[in-house]
Amino acid sequence: MLRATAGRIDDALDALTDLPALWHSWPHRPAWNIEDELTARGFVFEEEEPLMTLRFPPAKNAQTDIGPAVAPAPARAAAVAGKKAPHPLESPLGPASIRLVDGEEALLAWEELWTGSASDPAVHAALAAAGLGTHRVAHHFVAEVDGSLVGCGAAVVARATVAVEHIVTAATHRRRGIGAQLTGAALAIGRDHGATTAILTASPDGAALYHRLGFVDREPVRRFVAPGR
Repeated sequence: MLRATAGRIDDALDALTDLPALWHSWPHRPAWNIEDELTARGFVFEEEEPLMTLRFPPAKNAQTDIGPAVAPAPARAAAVAGKKAPHPLESPLGPASIRLVDGEEALLAWEELWTGSASDPAVHAALAAAGLGTHRVAHHFVAEVDGSLVGCGAAVVARATVAVEHIVTAATHRRRGIGAQLTGAALAIGRDHGATTAILTASPDGAALYHRLGFVDREPVRRFVAPGR
């Protein structure tokens, strides 16, 4: 992740080289409202979503709005025979087990859930660099029901903040509480790494869920894609 004001956009482009990236513009913050500069360079508007935040309660094990109980998910078989199953994670009780992605093959499966298509080599390389190994900053996880992967998510921890990212539930398993389980797993990772605040941006389909979990709206963010992507 890079931060760049309007005068540093070209420097950020040079640093990213050809890596795929979403560019964020903040219309309510003059220093970070770079929409005019992006569109002048041929960037294409992708979407606008609200930024939401949630403050964790002071006590690590205090009751929160993410669910009536938080417990380790039970062990399940790997989604693909012969592949190592991701580690169990804490999440609100529900129909799925939530497991940490902890290897190349599991990350490839996560990417297919996230994008709905085969993994892109450039995207995979970027995700693996940040999300595998003992010093990862991005923690990817999946939801599994009866041996099948039905959802995914990620938690990116930066100092006292955890970003809840890429919460996706398969169409066949929506409205069963799995999205809340995935979000709860991200919050648990954040707490375990010392975060005191969670942030996310919400799609129209997800906003109601996050409001129920205690997130509050802050401001809109507008996303752009570099030309040719």
